[in-house]
Amino acid sequence: MKKKLFIIITGIALAGIVCIWLLAKNKPAEQMIVNRLNEAVSHYTDMNIKDDKTYSLKVSDTQMLVTTYMPEYTIFGVSADAYTVRPETLTTEKELDLPICDFNYALIYDEKTDKFYNVKFEGKGKPVIPDFKEAKECNTYELEVPDAAAVDSLSLKRNSDMPIAINSKDDVAEILGILEDTKPTTKSGEIGTPVRVENIINVDFINQGNVTGRLFLYEDEGEYFIEQTDNGVYTIPKEAYDRIDNYIPYIDYEPQATNVCRDQSC
Repeated sequence: MKKKLFIIITGIALAGIVCIWLLAKNKPAEQMIVNRLNEAVSHYTDMNIKDDKTYSLKVSDTQMLVTTYMPEYTIFGVSADAYTVRPETLTTEKELDLPICDFNYALIYDEKTDKFYNVKFEGKGKPVIPDFKEAKECNTYELEVPDAAAVDSLSLKRNSDMPIAINSKDDVAEILGILEDTKPTTKSGEIGTPVRVENIINVDFINQGNVTGRLFLYEDEGEYFIEQTDNGVYTIPKEAYDRIDNYIPYIDYEPQATNVCRDQSC
């Protein structure tokens, strides 16, 4: 009887272990990242700050905890806005010294899967440590530029100037080639025409008299970008921006000088 009961108990225990293993295996990767990040920062007490009610865990502290306890993860950056793609640079030295809860999102790189995740978090408790809430795999945006054969002409328009048409096939092909030399940024580009930026150039793709696509090129604090609505924001070298800008003639809006007659011979 005891032997039979032991076999039953052992079988139930093994079944439970298998169920737990299957649940863990099938748990979404995003939720696993959230759980493991919270597990990593739970070790903040090792830093002997648990009694300091004014302390806020810094970005550098969080990176150290994640690196120590979850070495397959890297905090690639922190931001007030949600990440959509990988940024071009790591977190700056200035950001590293700030409380991580000054931000709302972290960009996490998972070395095992070679994927980036946007992870939402918020401050929790005293001292303040991040409480990771939600993770989403970052989309990989790619600028959509049509083939030259699918474009009859281009329309270029700088700021509020009148648009000009680019009909030469060679010029169209050259401009499309310039536009392809881009890199994604962390911005999502969901709002349409950029605002509060300088020197906006609208680029319209024309096929059989219809606009089949539009890009916005612009300058923002000395950097140059291409935005495609609902498809991301991309960096572009100043030289490339200038090459496209050179296709658009500048119009002199200064008033013309008038001759003033100062004697009766006029």
